[in-house]
Amino acid sequence: MMRRTGSAGTLVGARHAAPQELPGPRPGDHDGDDAESDTGPGTELPSMLADGERHRMATELLFDRVGVEAGWQVLDLGCGPLDVLAERVGSRGYVIGFDPDQELLTAARKALAARGVHGVELARGDFDATGGASGSFDLVHARLLLGELARPSATVQEMARLARPGGWVAVQDADLASWTCEPALPGWDRLLDGITRVWSGDPNMGRRLPQLLRAVGLVDVEVDVHAGVWPSDDPQRGLLPYLVRAHRRRIVAEGGLTEAELDTGLAEVTEHLARPDTLVMGWTLFQAWGRKPLDD
Repeated sequence: MMRRTGSAGTLVGARHAAPQELPGPRPGDHDGDDAESDTGPGTELPSMLADGERHRMATELLFDRVGVEAGWQVLDLGCGPLDVLAERVGSRGYVIGFDPDQELLTAARKALAARGVHGVELARGDFDATGGASGSFDLVHARLLLGELARPSATVQEMARLARPGGWVAVQDADLASWTCEPALPGWDRLLDGITRVWSGDPNMGRRLPQLLRAVGLVDVEVDVHAGVWPSDDPQRGLLPYLVRAHRRRIVAEGGLTEAELDTGLAEVTEHLARPDTLVMGWTLFQAWGRKPLDD
């Protein structure tokens, strides 16, 4: 599974015309095994994963709690809820979306232009070595990013450095602890164990967020969680079999499941999810935020 590491660069970007939402939780790019031939519940997942609106309400609540307002200067690592931020800071503030991936930035630029929201800048560089000046931002934010990184603590350290004294660092990430189905199904557990084995980064990063913020000296650290049920008409309901199909070669190579066990498990889970009375509890979105001390 892909780990995002970044490439050298500095926090310099060109002002552009409109923020966007980029992909949500993902364990990495798929292997290309047989996901493209899937006609089951996971076929709509790629578009679902790119839908930042799924997390909009929770993100709005987070920014309410932090107190993001007009005139703020904000850095968003990973190019997440840029439109939400741009609306909040208005013409007197500015937002920078930052990522090491040029393809992602190019996609962001196209979406920014299409949405017509002003006041967003895009920049490229390392997450843990942005090149930006210390104490530059009222808020430094990352959503569904730290769980993908090889060195999340270094990135949080950089986020704290970039925040002004009295400013805020806010992070959001997934935690798989709540991802389950009822009635319980052994095949579900086997598939979840298989995909967890090949997950790049930390699939349970969410619970670690408060500790990461405190470790870099932030104060007034708070945490909240958001989780929900994925009903029968929600394409995210089929996320587990979709991911297993996409990464089956790696799952087999890791020794988690054989090809036959994968096929059996996928058939059982797909049938189970097709039943409208099967309850699927999704993964949990953790949010944590903390303030940089004034004496820093």
